[in-house]
Amino acid sequence: MKIKRTLRERKFIDAYIKNNGNATKAFLVVSPNAKHPKQYGYRMLQKVDLSVSELLNEMGMTDAYLNQKLKEGLNATKVISVIPIPPKDAKPGTGDLPLANEKNVDFIDVEDYNVRVKYLDMALKLKGKYPAEKHEITERKVVVIGKKEGKDEKNNT
Repeated sequence: MKIKRTLRERKFIDAYIKNNGNATKAFLVVSPNAKHPKQYGYRMLQKVDLSVSELLNEMGMTDAYLNQKLKEGLNATKVISVIPIPPKDAKPGTGDLPLANEKNVDFIDVEDYNVRVKYLDMALKLKGKYPAEKHEITERKVVVIGKKEGKDEKNNT
């Protein structure tokens, strides 16, 4: 459900994002002549009650954008340098890799499995595929507060 916000609140949210989360500067954008922008900025931030998902959407990180980045991460590659080595039986200048020597360096793309695993882990967390953590309570204590039976506080009998 989308929350309806006033024009002032929408301007504050935009300024809050542009000022990298600084509520004081954001409030000064909305009310440049404020006497106590630090206090009012804090109050405005509490009033608008931004959730993380709403803040991400305002910053342009929609679900479609995040899905696209997730797909890119799951196909991550890295560039490595290799020195091609000719087979032992090849004559220099002929056959396979005729120009290969110790001075040649070639660059190739290979799968970056470390990055792919991190993206896959994040995708599984977002989908809720990991079981919830179980917390075990081992001991229960009961504390009774009040007057003891048989004793009167005034007379101490």
